[in-house]
Amino acid sequence: MKHIVYRTYTPRDFKALSEIINITWGHEKSYNPTTAARLSNAYLRLCLAEQTFTQVALDNEKPVGVIMGNNLRSSHRPLKFQIQARWALFMLFLTAEGRRAWRFFEEVDQIYEKLLSAQSQDYGGELSFLAIHPDYRGLGIGKELYSHFLSYVKSESIEHFYVYTDTTCNYGFYERQDMLRCGTEKVTLQVNGSTKDFLFFIYENFTGGKQHE
Repeated sequence: MKHIVYRTYTPRDFKALSEIINITWGHEKSYNPTTAARLSNAYLRLCLAEQTFTQVALDNEKPVGVIMGNNLRSSHRPLKFQIQARWALFMLFLTAEGRRAWRFFEEVDQIYEKLLSAQSQDYGGELSFLAIHPDYRGLGIGKELYSHFLSYVKSESIEHFYVYTDTTCNYGFYERQDMLRCGTEKVTLQVNGSTKDFLFFIYENFTGGKQHE
């Protein structure tokens, strides 16, 4: 799309990107609006605190998509983002529902750690987060953001990277980008008192062009 502009994240993007997260994962379907907003804010703050690469897609200066990645061998983590992340978690933990919401994410993190520990590959990078506003899906924005991330990992001499995803996301996107599913975990989790079944995946890519068997 010719009118879409791509650039690095800036603080003025935060509110719109948090709303995209809220919509993408349907937080307000499971939590009250305040908890849903705080959960989206906390997740985004933590992502920003951990990443070495960000790229935002904008339509007339309005953020409509984002991708984040991490050079796992880099120690660059802005202190400002870490402080903001701690504050966002504090706000989330003020209510019992907020604490339940974050426990769900902690359980998911444990599942992802299990998937990663089962891999024999030594990964140099992680594709940490990719989301597109529903009104802008199917227009090639995700593919363009992914290409920006590929350029970054190649510039950082990262040969292997991975991404976590699950059945609540468009995980087929990664297969269309020739990423290889190398792990699956089926679990049942509690989401604010409701029991739901999930499939969690880990995909990998080798920027040299051929993935290991």
